[in-house]
Amino acid sequence: MPDQLPPPTPPPREPLKASHKVMLGVALLLVLLKLIETFARVPFGTPAEQAFFGWKPVLFFIALLLLGSGFAHVIGFPGMWEKTVSNRQRVWIPLLIGLVFGAALLVANRAVASAHAYAAAMGQATRAMPFFSALLTQTYKGVGAAIFFTLFPITFAVWFIGTLLMSRRWPTPVFWTVSVLVCMLEPYWTLRNNNWALLHAAPVSAALVVLIVLMYAMDFVSAILLRRFGFTAVLILRLSAVAVWHIIGKF
Repeated sequence: MPDQLPPPTPPPREPLKASHKVMLGVALLLVLLKLIETFARVPFGTPAEQAFFGWKPVLFFIALLLLGSGFAHVIGFPGMWEKTVSNRQRVWIPLLIGLVFGAALLVANRAVASAHAYAAAMGQATRAMPFFSALLTQTYKGVGAAIFFTLFPITFAVWFIGTLLMSRRWPTPVFWTVSVLVCMLEPYWTLRNNNWALLHAAPVSAALVVLIVLMYAMDFVSAILLRRFGFTAVLILRLSAVAVWHIIGKF
């Protein structure tokens, strides 16, 4: 009876890439924020805000995060912790840009008194909340906004138009065209869901126009960072802007 050959040695498992670890860390952060909100009983101003912090939106954002990261890989955007991207490019530059945008948005926001006008329209005395609650909810909103308004729509549109429809021709014009259009989403969404009450409660001033333009500019810069440095840079820009605009600026 011939000697039996030993079973083939399975190939070594490739370690999880750093970009994948960071992506999973963002997904776990969303879950952790939801769990903390559940046990801490964070007060919300409206039922809509409470629903926005439900499990379905959390899972929705995680799904968009995974899909957007997949599209980003296919179209050649850097991963969330790409070796070719330095920490200066991935962390410090976006942090500085985010702080500048946050300060500018805070000044414009106070100039039109949008928070007080919206609260008055909703029948509340103020939209302020305790610092811990603001930190929790605004971090969640910042991560969700970065995914919903930047990562997924830009990567999906560039993949669908540039790769699927145009067979990777003219990638640069496709990216710029997509970015110009996609960056209109958040200003429109903000006016549609939050600030129509403001438009009726206060005169339409130059400060309100500046507020919307700044939001568009922040999203456009985020699109550029996404293409050059990856989604981590977008997250840091968004969260640093939120820290000044919606957390520190409220106290």
